[in-house]
Amino acid sequence: MVHLTGSQSSLQRTLVQALLLTLLLLVISGCGFKLRGLYDIPESLKQVTLLSDSNDPQLERTLEQALEANGVEITSEAPYRIELLEQRFDRRTLSLDSSARASEYELRGEVTFRVTDQEGEELLPPRTLTSERSYNVDSANITASNSQGPVLRQQMHQD
Repeated sequence: MVHLTGSQSSLQRTLVQALLLTLLLLVISGCGFKLRGLYDIPESLKQVTLLSDSNDPQLERTLEQALEANGVEITSEAPYRIELLEQRFDRRTLSLDSSARASEYELRGEVTFRVTDQEGEELLPPRTLTSERSYNVDSANITASNSQGPVLRQQMHQD
């Protein structure tokens, strides 16, 4: 039987903790876990031009921030262009209460885009991304219920 001194025991505990932490990090990274919004962008896509006729500048700002957070430079001289072709946000009633007032709404957002090169040749045909959220309406607290829509719309932009 081996007897460890106090400093050897402490060193052994630290080593075991470091090994467990390393193992945990390997397991997490092995399952594909990443922080939301962070992606591995190939070097060839590190510069893009963003074109939009959108009447919602919030979508453009959110997209620019997401691209820049991932190391993508937005410049007019880029070899690729992301063109935002169409954006739609709809709200529909999902359910009614006993007084026939809306008690739940669904927000649905769609963004259609395509990717072209500098000459305008289409590299990725138009694609539509869709995001949906639903929320309940509290008739006792209508102010809070009304503020849910804009907050959810902002979250949908970040999707």
